[in-house]
Amino acid sequence: MLMTNFLQKRKSVRNFKNDVVPKDKLENIKLLMDEIGKSESDIKFSFYENGSIIADGLKGKAGYDGVMIKAPHYIALEIREDNAMNALKCGYFLEKLNTKIVNLDIDTCWITVDQVDLETKRSVFGKDGENINFLIGLGYGAKKKLFDPEVTSPRLKVEEIMFKDKIGLPVSIEELENYGIFDIFSSVRYAPSHKNFQPWRFVLEGNKIHAYMRKSSEDSRSLVDMGVVLFYVEEMMKSININNKWDIDLKEEDDYYYIGSYNI
Repeated sequence: MLMTNFLQKRKSVRNFKNDVVPKDKLENIKLLMDEIGKSESDIKFSFYENGSIIADGLKGKAGYDGVMIKAPHYIALEIREDNAMNALKCGYFLEKLNTKIVNLDIDTCWITVDQVDLETKRSVFGKDGENINFLIGLGYGAKKKLFDPEVTSPRLKVEEIMFKDKIGLPVSIEELENYGIFDIFSSVRYAPSHKNFQPWRFVLEGNKIHAYMRKSSEDSRSLVDMGVVLFYVEEMMKSININNKWDIDLKEEDDYYYIGSYNI
């Protein structure tokens, strides 16, 4: 599936069946965890095969609206040091792994545990549990009831997230199409974000795209969201035969954080 299509159809499952994932697929996931984890010394993935232990330990302390998402299995991401760069890495690499898992026809759900008390984290995850702020729950989603409505969130328009030369100056759709990137930035709007903040802003300047993050009262979570978006932009650029990486240069600029640039 093209990444642009994947992102527009991306869904998070909150109700899982009790069915476990077959052993061969679990072994594949563990290999993916090792492959991604080896590239970054600041992050570490841990796999929890017996999901009931995690779900019971975090009951009433994590999940959505205080309700823990019960999944057959969980993957935790441990960050060695809490800083802005590692928050970006958290979003980037956890979504990279999440995408690979979904491509195995397995359903997933991101779960935030950054507000769980340290004693509980250590009890559930072990002595290094205090460094775990995010989980992926995985398994197979339960069928929705026939008339359950789809939950969707409003999305900013392309012209509200993409600009020319500086934030606030409009860029024409024709110019984005000439560069072959209109579909990419139309699709990136569907990336998930905490409280649907959609903090990302992009500026086209010559052959460079600059990424910015709008400041808020929850910058630590928005930085994770930015990491997710940076991953998706890189992946979608491959569809137009551009295989570059973001050049990260974190710094404050008025009401925004400058994240970095990408050559097109």
